[in-house]
Amino acid sequence: MGTPNFHAEVRTLLRDRLLDAATDITCAEGWDSVTMSRIAERVGVSRQSVYKQIGSKDRLAEAVVTRETDRFLAGVSDHLHAHGSDAESGITAAVEYTLRTGADNPLIKAIVSAPQGTTDGLLPLLTARPEPVLQRAVEAVLADTRALYTDIEPAPGELDALIDAVVRLTLSHLTQPHGSIEHAVDRIRWLTRRVLAATHNTASEADSRTSTSEH
Repeated sequence: MGTPNFHAEVRTLLRDRLLDAATDITCAEGWDSVTMSRIAERVGVSRQSVYKQIGSKDRLAEAVVTRETDRFLAGVSDHLHAHGSDAESGITAAVEYTLRTGADNPLIKAIVSAPQGTTDGLLPLLTARPEPVLQRAVEAVLADTRALYTDIEPAPGELDALIDAVVRLTLSHLTQPHGSIEHAVDRIRWLTRRVLAATHNTASEADSRTSTSEH
């Protein structure tokens, strides 16, 4: 009965070790230095085993970035939930966590600081393709904020638009920082406050019209 679970655990452990090896090589030498042979040698398996578990180098790149994204999103969720229904504080705290953690993250440093002339195999996953970072992050943060901010009644699509903008701005500063982290956080706090205030005003006007019509 326990054999299938055991095999699944072994596969998961092996996959994590393969991704760890790819991440370590990337941080030390850059993505161009990552090969299936070097990963196999580091982990102590055959190159065929690496291909069987991961597939192509493109799929390896996506797996490495997706795993790191999920780790960030776990922290983002923690910071959102730590502030309960306080949307401005929660979103601001999540943004600051992401930027400060990202600034010290060896993998992100290696990706965004890749020298000219390299293939930049990982950078497009952060900046150009919607998956595995942008779309994944927007969907995860939206799920959290919809559950947390039930007292906010934005117009259709308003919360989606706010979270999409916040995620894009955060990712932009993470990959191409302009100014200090404090400045970036303040800008996103200002945007969040304006959108939430507009949402509150719209809801109040709607309540007022409803009350007037009832009289």
